[in-house]
Amino acid sequence: MFDKEAFTLFKFSKKLNQSFQNRRELLDCALPALRDLFKLDRVYFFAWQQERALLSLNMMCKKEYCMDMQEDISVLNEPEFLKQLLRDGLADSTDLNYPAVYVLLRWQKPAMTLEGEEVRQTLKESVGVLRLERLRKNRVFTPAEKKLIKSVAAEISHNLTNTEIDQDKNQRLSVATALNDLAAIFASSLRLSDGLELILQGVQKYFRFDRVRLYQTNYDGTKIKSILGVDISGEVTSQPGDDLPEDERTLLRDIFDSGAPYRTIHNVVYIPLKVQRNKVGFLTFDNLLSRRRIDWLDLISLKQFANQIALAIDNASLFERVQELSNYDELTKLPVRRFFNEKFAEEIYRSKRFDLIMSLIVLDIDWFKQINDNYGHQMGDWALREISRVIRTSLRQTDFPCRFGGDEMVIMLPRTNDEESKIIAKRLKDRINAIAVPSRYTDGQRVTLSISQGIASFPQDGANAAELFEKADQALYWVKEHCRGNFANYREVSSGGKTENTDAPAEPGREEAPGK
Repeated sequence: MFDKEAFTLFKFSKKLNQSFQNRRELLDCALPALRDLFKLDRVYFFAWQQERALLSLNMMCKKEYCMDMQEDISVLNEPEFLKQLLRDGLADSTDLNYPAVYVLLRWQKPAMTLEGEEVRQTLKESVGVLRLERLRKNRVFTPAEKKLIKSVAAEISHNLTNTEIDQDKNQRLSVATALNDLAAIFASSLRLSDGLELILQGVQKYFRFDRVRLYQTNYDGTKIKSILGVDISGEVTSQPGDDLPEDERTLLRDIFDSGAPYRTIHNVVYIPLKVQRNKVGFLTFDNLLSRRRIDWLDLISLKQFANQIALAIDNASLFERVQELSNYDELTKLPVRRFFNEKFAEEIYRSKRFDLIMSLIVLDIDWFKQINDNYGHQMGDWALREISRVIRTSLRQTDFPCRFGGDEMVIMLPRTNDEESKIIAKRLKDRINAIAVPSRYTDGQRVTLSISQGIASFPQDGANAAELFEKADQALYWVKEHCRGNFANYREVSSGGKTENTDAPAEPGREEAPGK
């Protein structure tokens, strides 16, 4: 026997048997089909906010078109209507003067929760209501129609579940693809700072946050080293951690001590970046200007991506630290010769390119071999460390010293002429002469440290790095021959001039300095 209801339901199901991008697209197909099937004048779709007892109108479909609508209808004072709708899945309208029925839709929607460091996915029930209207009073809904309406509503609910799951999968695939692209860009960046800028710009652009910031910690994770930020304009800004206001300096402790996978403080979301126990920093984002709600999927996705960012930053920072350590002498903490040569070549090029001046000081410690011979290598190491400390603390930020080899050191002085170089050389001479050598190294003898310095200036004394170094070395040789413990520039000694002070210091452990 032919089952008309089953055939009608099959035809309706066939119309919905396709892939929809989202719930709106599904309803665009389902509501007109429902309207035609039951010869309706209007069909409404409501989202049911059960906790507020509100039916929130989202969509209305008439003969000619479907359109979005917004209206909240309170059903708080209609408990019998609600009971019937929840019990039977269908209820007749009690407030209209023409035939209308409400039918319940129940479907499952994917939801993600963050439990500790684990992301759990569940299905959460969503509820909606359809209102079917016939404007002619004599066209009431028959019991057979109501039965079919409930079957059709069940079919729509089933397709809503499938659509929500497909939409969630597509969203997560889209997010994963975007984040993988960002990770690939980060991995291909030659410098950590460039990679971080690209990451922040990508996160801001993809998730459309008003502001994204990355707080980086120092190597041991005890304080904030720097802040990198991107706003809705896409412009990257940077700020040293020392410039943070007082209330932000406590962020590091507040975020990591809580042990939570994320924190929200004043509507700003903070995600800690950790590699095992290492505190790498934290990622923050907000929509304080637009007031747009931050989607839970965005938060979960960024929390998962934060682990990749933290690992990449930790690896890059470790590499930079190893590189940095290889550029500095362990004993004196001064740059090594290879690193200095790179910087020296860059500065010579810059000086030629922009017609700038610069100077070079070559120096060594007076009687350093005798210090080692008379008092031991511990005393020699102490002298190297102490003189290097004085050099580091006596120079300007733009000056660049290095340990060239043994007790010989070189100082590059950008934008500095002869006279200015001599002021710096005198400062070094006086401060090193004032160093008090501990008696434990000298058996109670009074020992004074001193340095001899030779100066050459670009471009007068040399047109390239090799020439400049050679002239400064010749000036140093002259000082060691004639007035050890002092300084002179190349043009003074090459023209037979005299230095400011020709009193040579005595060799450590002797009354007078021996001849060369």
